[in-house]
Amino acid sequence: MLSAARRSLSLRPAQRGVVLVLCLALGLHWALLQGIAWTGMLLSFASEGSVIEAVEKTFDGQHPCELCKKVKEGAQDSEDGRQSAPQDDAAKGGLHAVLVSTATLLPPAGELLSFAPLCEVLISRKGMPEPPPPRSGQV
Repeated sequence: MLSAARRSLSLRPAQRGVVLVLCLALGLHWALLQGIAWTGMLLSFASEGSVIEAVEKTFDGQHPCELCKKVKEGAQDSEDGRQSAPQDDAAKGGLHAVLVSTATLLPPAGELLSFAPLCEVLISRKGMPEPPPPRSGQV
């Protein structure tokens, strides 16, 4: 029988794979590459002038580096691919599933919103609660 530690170690590669595939599906690799590009631009612009000028040049959009251009093209291509996929299915006459809900919303019953029992409980307690017993050794 495998110990719990070995079983958890055997699941880790699968979990990492699922996270990696999810990140790629969401397009997070483009955000990572853009962050790398901004870091490189910031360092190169800072070596040429002041840090404030480097930040302005990095994020103003007027001075993109080669990696920024590639990231923009790649992100745009992948976004265009996602948008054109449903249109391609429709053109081919593919099957589409539609979920239809038959549930109706009803207002809650009036008896459920009554706070009368709560008020009766609050009114019936008029006296002060008993003080707690003294702790041993403390006076």
